[in-house]
Amino acid sequence: RPIVFALSNPKTQAEITAADCYAFSEGKAAAIFGSGTRFDAVEMNGKILEPGQVNNFFIFPGMSFGAWSCGARSIPESFFMVAAEAVANGLDAHDIEVESVVPHPSRIRSIAEGVAKAVVLAAQEKGLATK
Repeated sequence: RPIVFALSNPKTQAEITAADCYAFSEGKAAAIFGSGTRFDAVEMNGKILEPGQVNNFFIFPGMSFGAWSCGARSIPESFFMVAAEAVANGLDAHDIEVESVVPHPSRIRSIAEGVAKAVVLAAQEKGLATK
């Protein structure tokens, strides 16, 4: 299945809309869609698809809190992969059912907490945590 990331902002500048992406892939093997801005859910062949916003929305709150909480001396690039994995691990059954590439935005606090924990553990592992 194709994966399409239309990351331009604002929405009016997006390379393709979620609805157009799903329609183009004809819903048979509908593309998995993520964008740099929020798009509304789309019904395709009787199924609701919820495109995910795949920008810094989920990463930076937890990254900042985690680094601050443990007094990290620096934030190496590898922490962003740790944070991205924590976001992916936050997907629940509903997110997977609606084929979203990220958790639902209503769970931002719990996702940020998971990211923060992952960042703290990574900082401790790398010897960058001061507390």
